[in-house]
Amino acid sequence: MVGTKALEYSGGGGGDTYSKWWFERRLFLNVTLRTALFSLAKKEVEKRPDGKRTQINFTVAIDFTASNGNPAQPTSLHYMSPYQLNAYAMALKAVGEIIQDYDSDKMFPALGFGAKLPPDGRISHEFALNGNPQNPYCTGIEGVVEAYYQSLKSVQLYGPTNFSPVINHVAR
Repeated sequence: MVGTKALEYSGGGGGDTYSKWWFERRLFLNVTLRTALFSLAKKEVEKRPDGKRTQINFTVAIDFTASNGNPAQPTSLHYMSPYQLNAYAMALKAVGEIIQDYDSDKMFPALGFGAKLPPDGRISHEFALNGNPQNPYCTGIEGVVEAYYQSLKSVQLYGPTNFSPVINHVAR
C-alpha cells in the first residue's frame, strides 16, 4: 500500500529544475483544490435555511492514456512511489475527502478510460476500477484510491483520450 506521507520535494543539485517545477505544480494544485472545495462546501451548507445537508453525488473517472507518462517514471502523473501519493491519488484525496461528507452512503462509482485491459488487451474507454462492471462502486475515498492503484498495476496505459463513455455512464 502506498503511504500517505506528506508531499515533499527532495530535489538536489543541477538538472533538477523539472522535478522542482513538477513538485511545485502538484503542491499548488493540491492546496488550491482543497481550499476551493472547502470554501464552496462551507458556503453551500450555510445557505440551507431548512437545516438539511446538501447531498452531492460524486463519480470518479481517471485518465489511463499513455499521455500521462510511464508509471515507472517519476515524471508520470501515475508514478507509483513507495513514499508518497502520486498526482492522481492526491487529487482524489483532496477532492474526495471533502465531497464524501456530502454523500450519505459514501459509495462512489470509480471508472477509468483509455487503457488496454487484461487479459486480452482490449482498449476500454469505460471500465470499473474495482473490476466489477455491474457494480463499479467503491467504499469511501480510500476505497477509490485502493481500486485506482490496483487498476494501475493491471492495465496498460494506452489511448486515445475518449471520455464520452464515462460521461454517458454518469448521465444514465
